[in-house]
Amino acid sequence: MFKFIINLIQKLIIFIFIKISFTKRKKLNLKNINFKQIDFINYKKIKQYVFKENFFYDNNFVDSHSFEFLFYLQKIGGKSGIEISKKNIFLWFNLFKNKLEFPWDEKLTAQRLLSIYYNYEFVSSVLSKTENTLLNKIINIHIKRLFFFFKRKNLDEISSYEIVAFILSKLLLKEFNQSFLKNIETIIEIQIDRAGMHKSYNVLEQAKFINNLNEVKNILLFFKILVPEKINFFILNMTSALNQYIHQDGTVALFNGANNNYQKQIQDIIEKEEFLKSRAFTNNNGIAFYSDKKRSLFFDVVQPNNLKVSKSLGAGTLSFELSIKDEKIITNCGASESYGKNPEYLRYSAAHSTIILKNTNISEIKAGNPHIKYPQKVSFQINDFEKIIDFEGSHNGYLRKFKKIIKRKIIIEKNEDKIHGEDSIISLKSTNSKTVYHIRFHLMPDITTNITTNKKNIILKTKKNKIWMFKSNSELGLEKSIYVDNNSTKETQQIVIKGITDSTKKIEKWSIEAI
Repeated sequence: MFKFIINLIQKLIIFIFIKISFTKRKKLNLKNINFKQIDFINYKKIKQYVFKENFFYDNNFVDSHSFEFLFYLQKIGGKSGIEISKKNIFLWFNLFKNKLEFPWDEKLTAQRLLSIYYNYEFVSSVLSKTENTLLNKIINIHIKRLFFFFKRKNLDEISSYEIVAFILSKLLLKEFNQSFLKNIETIIEIQIDRAGMHKSYNVLEQAKFINNLNEVKNILLFFKILVPEKINFFILNMTSALNQYIHQDGTVALFNGANNNYQKQIQDIIEKEEFLKSRAFTNNNGIAFYSDKKRSLFFDVVQPNNLKVSKSLGAGTLSFELSIKDEKIITNCGASESYGKNPEYLRYSAAHSTIILKNTNISEIKAGNPHIKYPQKVSFQINDFEKIIDFEGSHNGYLRKFKKIIKRKIIIEKNEDKIHGEDSIISLKSTNSKTVYHIRFHLMPDITTNITTNKKNIILKTKKNKIWMFKSNSELGLEKSIYVDNNSTKETQQIVIKGITDSTKKIEKWSIEAI
């Protein structure tokens, strides 16, 4: 609460400062200013609202406050496109200019500013002198807000959009100096782990971050400023990591809010870099990966934390995804950006292929914030032998409530189309209380299933008519599930192992193999 009040006072100070220092604003030269090369804008979503009246008030379209609709209107062009752009910029300013909080959070402020910069010539082409003055006033207010909080935020809270808007604005104002680049390097270092993965552990956020760093690079080159070697290294290292999180079918690994709406853009980012090398996962934290010519497997062993950069983490600790022979078999449910924010239930443990006690989330989910309660210890190790490689992970997310430790071991046979799993629920306190557990394996749509008579085997037939057998030492069940694909929610199935814990250790063994 104290931090919230301090933050509110800061915003009030900058609001008053902007009001009284208004006459000092500068008019910028914004001709031919557009450094965006790869476009991560959801045009389908924009079409749903851009021709409606007062769409800023619709909570389903909070992204409209980024002004990315200007890019769509510029694409359709014409007088009507300009008029709609002008009308909504000025309407927005009239509605929200005196707000202290939303929609003035720093990421949205940066996105709005960049949208106006990059569409300035289009919008201003028919403005009167008075309207031009107002538009420049709007730009300067955004710059002052951006600068004020950029210097005061925790480094892990600064988005890559703020980095782009800050650097570009300083250059346009001719206030740039080399120390800004040192600060940018520090921000990037804090937000990236040693394997080159953004600490959101979201493949889509990774791609957007790389794209925005490439945008910074383009801006520096345009202004004839030498690009620091560290920034080039960050781009190469992060792109190399991104390249590892692609399934056999070309889709991305669906962890922590990632979706497959931008497969082409992600592939374009990967193809921009010429010197990418395959790598093995050597971290003890992150989304572990294994891939060979036939298989890709991803395993969530992220250590949750309370950093803002990690606020989109799901409660899917020890969940995994698997693709074999160009087809994805086991998945998480994915994420949506069709309307408003990603629904919180898609972050729940039950939306992931993992082990769940009493249908309780492994981490406590709170909309738009980092986890409040989460596993204090997530452990991981890799054992690489001649014929097999195994991933071993554990977490203590259920320790406080249920006095249980969860372990998962996944064994990949290198020379056979087979993987084994061993899931353990370990009781640390002898008690007669019983706890129901579910182990969920969400299947891709178009996979048909046939459960055998003993209910311990399920035959899986893929879209390409490949046959796999899922086996377990316990009875298996099939339940309905969903899969979010390109903002379309598809009904699918999940395999479920259900049981009750005992006072010591419960082990469930399962496998997937070709037949």
